[in-house]
Amino acid sequence: MNPFAPLTDHDLISEILPKVSFLGGLTADQRERIFPRLEVAEFSQGESIAHPGEVPSHVHIIQEGKVDLLISDHGDLISKRQFHVGDCFGEAALLALINETATFVAAENTRLVSLSRAKLLKLHKEEPEIFLHLVLNMARDLARKLQYTDALLLRKKE
Repeated sequence: MNPFAPLTDHDLISEILPKVSFLGGLTADQRERIFPRLEVAEFSQGESIAHPGEVPSHVHIIQEGKVDLLISDHGDLISKRQFHVGDCFGEAALLALINETATFVAAENTRLVSLSRAKLLKLHKEEPEIFLHLVLNMARDLARKLQYTDALLLRKKE
């Protein structure tokens, strides 16, 4: 079952735009050209959004709610971090062309605004400037997440 439906209410993303680094730096015109490509999905508290081994299908922005990132340590799920409104996730597996390596679970009732892999690739052909901007934003987000992970590892050593 595909929980994603076209985003018809652009206010869902407009109201959180200042918190969304994924769409940062785009002009109003560029954002308006992206909005019709976005989809929305709702997940209940405790519902899985992605599992290890799945082919990544979307990059997600949290419009409402919270999402836990869980990693497996010898079969035990460990909470690595929690994402909040405006945060983006799913880009690592999508860009690396690898299957999901983590579990993402709705920590509370959650609404996501998402861009599918297919629509991102279509942007590459139809709107290369916007595509480049989004990929750079995802790379910046991934660099910040790497710094976060480094800090976690250093704290664990102490």
